[in-house]
Amino acid sequence: MPTLGLGTILGIAVVLVLPASAGAQTVATAGASGSPGKAITEVNVTNDPARDNGQPEVAVNPKNRDNLVVISTDHRPGARTATADKYHCFVGYSHDGGVRWTEAAWPYGDRAMCGDPNLAVDSRGVFYVAFNRLGCAPGQPEPPTPGGCNGVPNHLAISKSYDGGRTWSAPIDTPLLIAVTPRLRIDAANGDVYAVGQDAAGKIAVSVSKNGGATWSAPGVLPAQPFGTQIAVQRGTLAAATGVAVTFDNGTPVFTGTDVIFYTSRDGGATFTAFPVTTTNGTPVTPPTGPSLPNLTAGSTDPVPWVSADPTRNGRFALMIPRGDTLEVYSTENSGAKWTGPAVIPAAGAVKPWMDFGPTGTLGVVWRTSAVDAYSAVSSNHGKTFSKPLRVNKVTQPATPAEGDEFSRIVVTDKYAYVSWSDGRNGPTPDGVVARVPLSFYKK
Repeated sequence: MPTLGLGTILGIAVVLVLPASAGAQTVATAGASGSPGKAITEVNVTNDPARDNGQPEVAVNPKNRDNLVVISTDHRPGARTATADKYHCFVGYSHDGGVRWTEAAWPYGDRAMCGDPNLAVDSRGVFYVAFNRLGCAPGQPEPPTPGGCNGVPNHLAISKSYDGGRTWSAPIDTPLLIAVTPRLRIDAANGDVYAVGQDAAGKIAVSVSKNGGATWSAPGVLPAQPFGTQIAVQRGTLAAATGVAVTFDNGTPVFTGTDVIFYTSRDGGATFTAFPVTTTNGTPVTPPTGPSLPNLTAGSTDPVPWVSADPTRNGRFALMIPRGDTLEVYSTENSGAKWTGPAVIPAAGAVKPWMDFGPTGTLGVVWRTSAVDAYSAVSSNHGKTFSKPLRVNKVTQPATPAEGDEFSRIVVTDKYAYVSWSDGRNGPTPDGVVARVPLSFYKK
């Protein structure tokens, strides 16, 4: 029987006990009634006190930037059982730039459950979701814990929406098995779809579809590290990075930073070329440190480093690592051969960060604190310098630890940064929150 890798075995259940960020600008925010373009519009999209809604993420339709889609986990609090109501996913859409949202039906297909969803949109405005199929087909008994049926692990599936998120196609299984940190990326230049899950040996792997998800390549093993590997794609180049290792102390996993290595592949993950990440003067980057390193007790579970590809320039990638109370960003113009950086962002107590280029080449970074406050910063020069950190939420909220809440997200357009995170503003369960921030709010 196929095996499950380290990330799946470890599982995720976290408690956050970290200080709030300091030295950042604070701007008054508005609710959904905020004047468009003149205030931060902050919306509790999921708003369900009976469910755990974590790791929300937003995608913007490049053909109509008022059309947004948001997804999140949607779990029943409590014991980790495989009853059909336990693990769900949430999807909603907006046609007014994120002021109002409408929930849509998640594409479960013939299996009742869903976990760890990821979202992307292609250059034609077709939205994609990838997710772990956790339930079993009709007539198959649900196991004591989710993830396999009749002794066979379930697969990572994808679904598409051609109408701005209103309706979704039946899910299609990829060759990948479920994983603790699946990922989904679309190459803006050619529409190729890259999904990350596990192969049959339990290794984190990538599979590529060149026809919108109809067929997929054989899984290619990614450079290995705990909890999976972040990827970025650009004009046929697949990028990944490593910077963390795990050891065990009397059975307890201990995560430490290692040398930071950037990898590229031109054959869909079959082979990789490694490039050490260096500072501007050529000094190798020292191992990452800080609260955003994977740590089951501290609540940091997303793979490190983070990588992103600039869709406006071939060969330009950015890489981010934590360094104590800061986040460091390094950039390359030639697919890893030479690096510039670090650009240092003050981010005391940062957990659940994310970094991504927007469609116009603006680079955004987001993180949250245990308070909870959500912060973001943007770079208009491709990661060389950043704005001052901006707190985007109006009121500090409590943290509500839950399964399925591993990251925050940011996507930047020509006018706005869309920042998404979860917090406990609605009581004992986390809610998925989206803030639309005018780019004019970010100051040097």
